[in-house]
Amino acid sequence: MVLAGKQGDKFQTIQQVLDVMTEKLLALQRNEDHRVVFHHVYLLMTKEMQKRLSSGFFLDSDWMERVLVGFANFYFHAIDAYEAGLPCPPAWDLAFRITSENKGLVLLDALLGINAHINSDLPVVMYEILKEDQAWPDARIMLRRHQDHNRINDVLKDLIDIVQDELALHYDRFIHLIDLLMGRRDESFASFVLNHCRTNVWYNTELLLDASDEDQRNFLRQQIENDAHTIGLKIADSRPLKFTKYLSFFTKKKRWL
Repeated sequence: MVLAGKQGDKFQTIQQVLDVMTEKLLALQRNEDHRVVFHHVYLLMTKEMQKRLSSGFFLDSDWMERVLVGFANFYFHAIDAYEAGLPCPPAWDLAFRITSENKGLVLLDALLGINAHINSDLPVVMYEILKEDQAWPDARIMLRRHQDHNRINDVLKDLIDIVQDELALHYDRFIHLIDLLMGRRDESFASFVLNHCRTNVWYNTELLLDASDEDQRNFLRQQIENDAHTIGLKIADSRPLKFTKYLSFFTKKKRWL
């Protein structure tokens, strides 16, 4: 199943994204919908990215904003499809379904959303914008785009502690205890995983750009979606998370502020 990112796009600017994401966050909190966990993480990241866009952090802030807006459009397409009972990318369907069951830790809710967003959506978003700009196979343009892509890794690394604090404050009372026991190892591991995923995203983006025809490109897009779904299944079925799901009732906060 391939999700078309250009159909009915909601957003044109990063501020529009933030406005709608903030409204959606409040709605999810009111309904005690556990999809709020990833949504909150994503909103924090988007707010930080808006700051970086205006600070000269990226080589090409206009291009990066287009990527962020396209990224958000894919996310809301998936939400809208799921809520309407329509097909959505399998990694998102898995994330929304497991999260709605409320049987896992807050960490699981966040990881499943992060997997779907990065591994399923981002390669296609990057492909569409790079194709629109006719960047491929211009080595100079691709190098600059790749450098900006990698700079997001620094943003994500800086956000890890902030995300932990927010999740502990709103959703899970034991995150700080786990963080204290693990020292900086959990931050280092999270940073490593995110960097690895984003390296794979760029690889898949180049595969899409280099496809010989539309049939091959559709095959690759399907493969990307299937791989993201497989990763999601492994996350959901991982032994530590399966064991700790029995603790989720006691760790999750029942009222969100």
